[in-house]
Amino acid sequence: MEHDHNCCEAVLMATQAALHLPFAEDTMAAASLFGEGMGSGCSCGALVGMVMASGILNQKMEHPQADELPQLIYQKFKGEFGSTCCRVIRKNRPVWQKIGRQGCIKLTTRAAEMLLEEWENVYTENATPDISSSSSS
Repeated sequence: MEHDHNCCEAVLMATQAALHLPFAEDTMAAASLFGEGMGSGCSCGALVGMVMASGILNQKMEHPQADELPQLIYQKFKGEFGSTCCRVIRKNRPVWQKIGRQGCIKLTTRAAEMLLEEWENVYTENATPDISSSSSS
Protein backbone atom coordinates (compact mmCIF):
# COMPACT_ATOMS: atom_id res chain seq x y z
CA MET A 1 0.00 0.00 0.00
CA GLU A 2 2.84 2.39 0.76
CA HIS A 3 4.16 1.89 -2.78
CA ASP A 4 0.90 2.86 -4.51
CA HIS A 5 -0.63 -0.61 -4.73
CA ASN A 6 -4.30 -1.23 -4.06
CA CYS A 7 -5.64 -3.37 -1.20
CA CYS A 8 -5.97 -6.53 -3.29
CA GLU A 9 -2.42 -6.25 -4.61
CA ALA A 10 -1.11 -5.48 -1.12
CA VAL A 11 -2.65 -8.62 0.42
CA LEU A 12 -1.34 -10.78 -2.44
CA MET A 13 2.13 -9.24 -2.19
CA ALA A 14 2.23 -9.72 1.59
CA THR A 15 1.21 -13.37 1.19
CA GLN A 16 3.76 -13.84 -1.54
CA ALA A 17 6.52 -12.36 0.61
CA ALA A 18 5.56 -14.23 3.80
CA LEU A 19 5.23 -17.64 2.15
CA HIS A 20 7.77 -17.19 -0.64
CA LEU A 21 5.18 -17.95 -3.31
CA PRO A 22 5.90 -17.09 -6.93
CA PHE A 23 2.58 -15.62 -8.06
CA ALA A 24 2.27 -15.34 -11.82
CA GLU A 25 2.49 -11.90 -13.37
CA ASP A 26 -1.05 -12.20 -14.70
CA THR A 27 -2.35 -12.83 -11.17
CA MET A 28 -0.98 -9.48 -10.07
CA ALA A 29 -2.36 -7.86 -13.24
CA ALA A 30 -5.82 -9.19 -12.37
CA ALA A 31 -5.48 -7.85 -8.82
CA SER A 32 -4.70 -4.38 -10.15
CA LEU A 33 -8.36 -3.88 -11.10
CA PHE A 34 -9.74 -4.45 -7.60
CA GLY A 35 -8.79 -1.04 -6.20
CA GLU A 36 -11.31 1.02 -4.23
CA GLY A 37 -13.98 -1.64 -4.33
CA MET A 38 -13.55 -2.18 -8.06
CA GLY A 39 -14.02 1.54 -8.51
CA SER A 40 -17.60 1.29 -7.24
CA GLY A 41 -16.92 1.18 -3.50
CA CYS A 42 -18.14 -2.40 -3.08
CA SER A 43 -16.24 -5.68 -2.55
CA CYS A 44 -13.23 -4.65 -0.49
CA GLY A 45 -10.06 -5.41 -2.44
CA ALA A 46 -8.37 -6.83 0.64
CA LEU A 47 -11.08 -9.48 0.90
CA VAL A 48 -10.74 -10.24 -2.81
CA GLY A 49 -6.96 -10.58 -2.29
CA MET A 50 -7.53 -12.99 0.59
CA VAL A 51 -9.78 -15.19 -1.53
CA MET A 52 -7.44 -15.03 -4.55
CA ALA A 53 -4.42 -15.95 -2.41
CA SER A 54 -6.39 -18.78 -0.77
CA GLY A 55 -7.33 -20.17 -4.17
CA ILE A 56 -3.68 -20.20 -5.19
CA LEU A 57 -2.61 -21.73 -1.88
CA ASN A 58 -5.37 -24.33 -2.02
CA GLN A 59 -4.09 -25.46 -5.41
CA LYS A 60 -0.65 -26.05 -3.87
CA MET A 61 -1.75 -27.61 -0.57
CA GLU A 62 -5.40 -28.33 0.05
CA HIS A 63 -7.03 -26.56 2.96
CA PRO A 64 -9.12 -28.89 5.17
CA GLN A 65 -12.16 -26.66 4.58
CA ALA A 66 -11.47 -26.04 0.91
CA ASP A 67 -15.11 -26.10 -0.20
CA GLU A 68 -16.18 -23.72 2.56
CA LEU A 69 -13.04 -21.56 2.47
CA PRO A 70 -14.44 -18.54 0.57
CA GLN A 71 -17.41 -18.32 2.96
CA LEU A 72 -15.14 -18.82 5.98
CA ILE A 73 -12.84 -16.00 4.84
CA TYR A 74 -15.83 -13.78 4.04
CA GLN A 75 -17.36 -14.32 7.50
CA LYS A 76 -14.06 -13.73 9.33
CA PHE A 77 -13.42 -10.57 7.31
CA LYS A 78 -16.93 -9.26 7.95
CA GLY A 79 -16.61 -10.06 11.65
CA GLU A 80 -13.31 -8.20 11.88
CA PHE A 81 -14.21 -5.12 9.82
CA GLY A 82 -18.01 -4.98 10.15
CA SER A 83 -18.63 -5.10 6.40
CA THR A 84 -17.19 -6.43 3.17
CA CYS A 85 -18.04 -3.25 1.26
CA CYS A 86 -15.13 -0.85 0.77
CA ARG A 87 -17.35 2.24 0.92
CA VAL A 88 -18.95 1.17 4.23
CA ILE A 89 -15.60 0.28 5.80
CA ARG A 90 -14.09 3.64 4.79
CA LYS A 91 -17.15 5.57 6.01
CA ASN A 92 -16.99 3.94 9.47
CA ARG A 93 -13.30 4.68 10.06
CA PRO A 94 -12.07 7.11 12.68
CA VAL A 95 -10.99 10.49 11.27
CA TRP A 96 -7.25 9.78 11.60
CA GLN A 97 -7.62 6.68 9.38
CA LYS A 98 -9.28 8.76 6.66
CA ILE A 99 -6.10 10.78 6.17
CA GLY A 100 -4.22 9.50 3.14
CA ARG A 101 -4.22 5.73 2.96
CA GLN A 102 -3.68 5.04 6.67
CA GLY A 103 -6.94 3.13 7.09
CA CYS A 104 -6.31 0.97 4.04
CA ILE A 105 -2.76 0.25 5.17
CA LYS A 106 -4.04 -0.87 8.57
CA LEU A 107 -6.83 -2.94 6.98
CA THR A 108 -4.61 -4.71 4.44
CA THR A 109 -2.04 -5.47 7.12
CA ARG A 110 -4.70 -7.10 9.28
CA ALA A 111 -6.30 -8.89 6.30
CA ALA A 112 -2.92 -10.40 5.37
CA GLU A 113 -2.40 -11.46 8.99
CA MET A 114 -5.83 -13.10 9.05
CA LEU A 115 -5.07 -14.95 5.82
CA LEU A 116 -1.75 -16.22 7.14
CA GLU A 117 -3.41 -17.27 10.40
CA GLU A 118 -6.00 -19.25 8.43
CA TRP A 119 -3.30 -21.02 6.45
CA GLU A 120 -0.69 -21.35 9.20
CA ASN A 121 -1.54 -24.93 10.23
CA VAL A 122 -1.97 -26.13 6.65
CA TYR A 123 1.33 -24.61 5.61
CA THR A 124 3.33 -25.98 8.55
CA GLU A 125 1.88 -29.48 8.05
CA ASN A 126 3.09 -29.43 4.44
CA ALA A 127 6.76 -28.78 5.12
CA THR A 128 7.65 -29.02 1.44
CA PRO A 129 4.62 -27.85 -0.51
CA ASP A 130 4.74 -27.65 -4.27
CA ILE A 131 4.81 -23.87 -4.73
CA SER A 132 6.03 -23.90 -8.31
CA SER A 133 4.21 -21.41 -10.48
CA SER A 134 1.79 -23.10 -12.81
CA SER A 135 -0.46 -21.49 -15.36
CA SER A 136 -1.88 -24.57 -17.03
CA SER A 137 -5.49 -23.78 -16.15
